[in-house]
Amino acid sequence: MHDKKRIIAVVALFAFMIAGIAAAVLREKNAPGKRQDPLPPAADGKGPVVVYYFHGHQRCAGCLRTEKMLKEVTAEAFAAEMKSGTVAFRAINVEDLANVDLVERFSVTARHPVVADEADGPNGPWQEMKRIPGDKDGLRQALEALVRPMLARRLGGS
Repeated sequence: MHDKKRIIAVVALFAFMIAGIAAAVLREKNAPGKRQDPLPPAADGKGPVVVYYFHGHQRCAGCLRTEKMLKEVTAEAFAAEMKSGTVAFRAINVEDLANVDLVERFSVTARHPVVADEADGPNGPWQEMKRIPGDKDGLRQALEALVRPMLARRLGGS
C-alpha cells in the first residue's frame, strides 16, 4: 500500500512538471513582439550604430526608468541620425530565445546598455556602457562619448 502512494505521488509530480514545461514553451512561442524587425540600412547603405538596452522578463521600476531615459536621450541627442537610419535604439529581452545571438555576442545578462556599430554587419566594433548615470544630462554625455566616435569613423573611413 505504501508503494502505491509513492508511485502515485511520483506520477503526479512528473505530470505537474510536464505541464509546467509545456506552458513555458507555449508562452515563449506565443510571446507578442518577441522578434523585432531587422534594422534597415541607413541612408548611406550601411547598418546603423545601434544603442541596445538589454533587460529580462522581470522589470523593476529602475530598469523601466533606465530604458525610458536611454530611449529618450538617444532620440534627443541623435534625432537627425535616427531619422536617416544612421542611429537606432533597440530594447532586447535577454530571456527570449530569439535574442540568443545578441546575448552571446555581447555577453550580457540584463540591464545593460551596449552601443554597436553595425555598418559592416554584426561583427563591427561595440562598447558597453559600464556606468549608467541616473540623470539625463549625464546619460547624454556618456552616450555621446560612445556613439559620436563610431559615427566619426564612418565619415573618416577609418
